[in-house]
Amino acid sequence: MITKNITAIPIFLLLHISLSAQTIKKSDHDTTYYFSYRDQITGRIYLSRKYTVLKLTPPTGDISKMTYRANTTLNVGIGATYRSLTLNIGVGINSFNPNQEKGTTHYLDLQTHWYLRKWNFDFLGEFYRGYYLTPKGLGSPDGSSYYLRNDLAVNLGGVAVYRALNDKKFSYQAGLVQSEWQKKSAGSFLIGGEIYYGAIYGDSVLVPSLVDPAYQQLGIDKVHCFEIGPGIGYGYTLVFAEHYFLLASATINIDFRYTREIESNYDHYIDKADITPNFIFHAGLGYNSNRWSLSLLWVGDQIHIRGGASDYKYLFTTGNYRLIFAKRFAVNRKVKKALKPINDLIENN
Repeated sequence: MITKNITAIPIFLLLHISLSAQTIKKSDHDTTYYFSYRDQITGRIYLSRKYTVLKLTPPTGDISKMTYRANTTLNVGIGATYRSLTLNIGVGINSFNPNQEKGTTHYLDLQTHWYLRKWNFDFLGEFYRGYYLTPKGLGSPDGSSYYLRNDLAVNLGGVAVYRALNDKKFSYQAGLVQSEWQKKSAGSFLIGGEIYYGAIYGDSVLVPSLVDPAYQQLGIDKVHCFEIGPGIGYGYTLVFAEHYFLLASATINIDFRYTREIESNYDHYIDKADITPNFIFHAGLGYNSNRWSLSLLWVGDQIHIRGGASDYKYLFTTGNYRLIFAKRFAVNRKVKKALKPINDLIENN
């Protein structure tokens, strides 16, 4: 009898362990590479500056390259992330008002970057009016002040969508929205695509006559473009001593491009269709831990245009610099119940 009872003990333990293991939910990622705080609220405060720059490259090297810049403000903001939902609200800091020598810019910048476990979305909604030309003195009659274009407007809208193939070991959310902690170095190939529509327009021609008289004769004061195409890229997070990280990712898109330059003085336009490469990049560095993180991030997008009438190259460069301090907060039972609709909606993201 004693021998039979001793034999039954390990059998009972094995059955108990097997049944208990079936109740444990399998993790959707490799926890030795990164740890997730998706069931907590990640709060943040940040400083940021967004930008939308327009660069013009003439068809010949005899004419100077031009860069139109917006006179934007430094913003301070607060935000929070729960699961894969992030909300940030920022306002301009009055003590850091732009230099009035560079004119006045009125703008609505709706750049939104949504990073899920597998999918990453970069939305652009840029509405800028009022630019100054650099370098200083270029195009200006006195040659020493900024050439101001309060009438010049740039509108840009679209989205880039990418899938991270190695989401089990590589986390975009760790570096960019602080809701996860990348403990070991890892990378991932990215596949996806983008679609954009852009417009440049002013009350007069886009290039100063002092810089390029031939462009002035063409009378081009509006440019419209549409671009769509697939892309591929790679992202990697280099981790030092578990806490310090350096993140970099880049994608190249091969887009079909349709451009229209409008010569309003002659009620005429020229269309051009071709193929173009575009680029998106993310970069960041900082410190991450179980409770808080500090990071400096830079997200940028380049969209290329080429005119059929002028043969000018137009380049939209948009982006956002951000310094972030984030802290994670545990969620109690009452808050979890209130947040249940969000859990149900994005359970698998």
